Amino acid sequence: MKNKHGAICLTSIFILLLTLNSCIGLSLSIQMNKDGSGRLTMEYRISKMIYSLGALDGNESMPSIPIAKADWDRTINRIPGAKLASYSSSEDKQDTITKVVIDCKNDQSLLLLLDSFAEKVSINMQGQSGKLDIILLGGSIDDSAYDDDMMDLMRIFMDGYNFSISFNGPGNSTLAVTDGSGNAAPAQSSANTVLSGKSVSYSIGIMDLLDMKNGLGLKFAW
Repeated sequence: MKNKHGAICLTSIFILLLTLNSCIGLSLSIQMNKDGSGRLTMEYRISKMIYSLGALDGNESMPSIPIAKADWDRTINRIPGAKLASYSSSEDKQDTITKVVIDCKNDQSLLLLLDSFAEKVSINMQGQSGKLDIILLGGSIDDSAYDDDMMDLMRIFMDGYNFSISFNGPGNSTLAVTDGSGNAAPAQSSANTVLSGKSVSYSIGIMDLLDMKNGLGLKFAW
């Protein structure tokens, strides 16, 4: 897993959350403006069960999650043109919830930011139109170490947790969903795509995402 620009590797955080018996819901919102500037909003929730499981298993040394604001500050400061607009952390009865909002001065800073947690990202802007391609977890997750009992346990704990991403571009937006190699993605019962003018969103259950052995690719266009 990569660690670019001396920043904390968000890929490792995401995979860590998905693979250490944890329960997570993650949502990303990308706002791209006509001049290439943009805003990324990320919210992730972690079930408090992860901490009790860690204690029961003698894993109290497991890395602290979610990341503190100081860690986010260090990460964002290493991406030219990016600025941490806000950070918050709260709890409800079930989860710890962290939300960060990051402003990007231009398409290159947005590209670097997205590239810090995705397998591969490209942005191609041509006047009022453009494309944003994201390959998320393309072949990164190998569940071969999990036996059937472990996977059944994960399905119970992760029930109701989703991954979602939304994109709002300068013009009417579309989305093509592929696997990590650019081929048509296999059908998943929980997957849902919604198109609404300049906005497009995609969501999928965390376990269905893990079941996509060849990864997930998202091709936004406007």
